[in-house]
Amino acid sequence: MRLFITTLSMFSVISFGYALAGYGGTLFGREARLDYIIFGLLLGFAFAGSALWLWYKHRADFFIELDEDEIKKQEQDLN
Repeated sequence: MRLFITTLSMFSVISFGYALAGYGGTLFGREARLDYIIFGLLLGFAFAGSALWLWYKHRADFFIELDEDEIKKQEQDLN
């Protein structure tokens, strides 16, 4: 699940990059690509929202607390 959430996060960054690319044409004297801007913003927010929702739903799996005995056992295994 962690890898899937990370992939969704990266897709959101890429999608927002498309929106910036569509708007960035104005810096070079071209018209802004409205289709890139809309496509990038819609998909960027959709991917980011789904990544946050999945993380919130499965956050208990990511934060596991260990007892003191388990911590000592892991420290001994490292030494």
